[in-house]
Formats: sequence, C-alpha cells, structure tokens
Amino acid sequence: MTMNMGVKLLAAGILAAVPVAACAGAASASASAGANPTTTTCSGWKLSGVRYIEACVDVTGSQVHTYGYVSTPGDSAYSTNASVTGRDETVGTFFGDQPSTDVPTQNSTVLLDGTTVTVPAGSRVHATVYLPGVAGTGTLIGPDKTYYDDPDVPSGPQGAPGTPPSVTEQITVWARVTG
Repeated sequence: MTMNMGVKLLAAGILAAVPVAACAGAASASASAGANPTTTTCSGWKLSGVRYIEACVDVTGSQVHTYGYVSTPGDSAYSTNASVTGRDETVGTFFGDQPSTDVPTQNSTVLLDGTTVTVPAGSRVHATVYLPGVAGTGTLIGPDKTYYDDPDVPSGPQGAPGTPPSVTEQITVWARVTG
C-alpha cells in the first residue's frame, strides 16, 4: 500500500468513529496552543458514491491549517484520488493544492493534510476537499438550494460530446480568522 506524504491513515474502523478522532485531534491542538486556542470548523460529511468526504479548517491566532477526510465504511476494497485546497478570500491568496493519489480507504478514514499559512486577522478563508475525475455537485449552501463550486478546483470529467465538463465532487467549509 503506497500513500503520498500529504495522506496519513487516521483510523481504521467505521464512519461512526470519525467524529471522535477528529474532535480528539482538535482538543489536543487547542490545549497546546495556550493563549491562542484552536478553533476547528468542519463541513460535515458528504456522501459521494461509496465514500464520504469532509473539509476542515483549524484557526489558531492568525495561522490557518486546511485539511480533510475521506472515509469508506465496510469491507469493500476501495481507493480514490483526493485533494485539498484553500484560499484567503479576503485578500485572494491561494494556499495551494495538496494532491494525493491512490488513497486507500477500505473500512477506514484517511486524513488529507493540506497547508498551514499565516493570514491577516479578519480574513475569511475556505478549504475544499475534492475528488479529481469524479463527477458530482458543489457544496450545498443556504436554504435556497444553491451550490458553491470552488473556482480553484479543476473541472470534472467530460460528459457527452458537445456538453461542458461536469462539476468535480467537492465539499467546502469557511472560517473567519480573528487574529
């Protein structure tokens, strides 16, 4: 089994174990931050085929860390490509795209490690986890059923001849940096 540097096997088990693992990591980061506690904001899980995806942002003072998770419950052997990207929307700074390939997700949850950057206080930032080459929908926002399609995410696979490429499966989360 091979994994990219940006991908770490977080926990084996069913999807129900994921929130516990994610919260435990946030709590220990918060305790070690001292005067600047860490605020963790996650998107919630989005089902995509046989896997779930989630995007997260940790804010500690003016430091922002983007990351996400891919999870596949059950015994089916499955792997996927997944990436995480981030942006400071206030000043327009792109944090970069942390691609990964062949993420093994058989009955496990995999952490997709993103980028850690320093941004000005008051910035609005976002992180997006996406599955390259998988047709899907953007992030559902608001009660009016509108979708946000992250412009930093490449287009999905081409549909029928003469149709535009599809939206790549993705989930986005936003956070405010208080400084």
